[in-house]
Amino acid sequence: MDFEMFTEKMMELLKERVGDNWEVGVYKALKNNGITKTGIMLQKKGERYDSILYLEEACGRYMDGMEVEETVEILLDAPFGHNFEVEFDKEFQIESFKDYSQAKEHLRLRLINCEKNTELLGDMPHVCWNDLAVIFCYEVEAWKEGNACIMIRNDHLAEWEVTVETLYEDALKNMKNAASDDMFSLNDMFMKEKAPDREEIPPMYVLTNTSRKFGATVMLYSGKMKELADTIGSDLVILPSSLHEVLLLADDEENHPRWKEMVGEVNRLMVEPEEVLSDNIYRYNREKDVVELVAA
Repeated sequence: MDFEMFTEKMMELLKERVGDNWEVGVYKALKNNGITKTGIMLQKKGERYDSILYLEEACGRYMDGMEVEETVEILLDAPFGHNFEVEFDKEFQIESFKDYSQAKEHLRLRLINCEKNTELLGDMPHVCWNDLAVIFCYEVEAWKEGNACIMIRNDHLAEWEVTVETLYEDALKNMKNAASDDMFSLNDMFMKEKAPDREEIPPMYVLTNTSRKFGATVMLYSGKMKELADTIGSDLVILPSSLHEVLLLADDEENHPRWKEMVGEVNRLMVEPEEVLSDNIYRYNREKDVVELVAA
């Protein structure tokens, strides 16, 4: 059974499971880094949002030998996992979203790669930042399956009649208040007893946020980089680990090519394609208090 046949089978079984009060259809979404994912969209009659259950991981489980009926059961539990998403339809309207004076309190920032997201960014207000783009989302609080986000599109910006600069200022203020930065030593996670012939590991730190989701965004506002740089008396090199965190260590220009090569290799072998941030590396300039792209 190929992926297309698997999708049709899952559609059939899900229709049987959810009953006549739900509309069921195939949904294709352009995701981060140009990746297209296929899902089953479930919309309960009378609701203004769709539940989307993505199928790629479920198909993988089926190909590994799981019975299709068991795959359906796991898929329906997806609201508690990462294969579930909420998509609000074009008619979705709540006062706190339509009115920018209220909506701005819910705005959040995310960082994605510019080059890998040219099509996605064509429909999104964004701010360029080194080789990355800052995009915006509206966080829906008190959502029954946890927090959900509405990605901000150009038509939202036009309806609000605000500039991208205003959007950025308001969202950045919210991030500083609601998405606290967090930094901890990566070396503490390695073996405490190091073999005598093992090369000394330089002090390295993880910078993220307290939720550990989209934590690379804290590079835009974290004061912990300056604190660390002042403590060790050096600029910092920043290695983008994923969308969710970055690694910090004392800068050493001689190691830039090696570090850049390492980041690219880790992205290819260890990071999910949708979660890759960049193959480049950055420097925190402690004198200027800015993050700069390190030239290749």
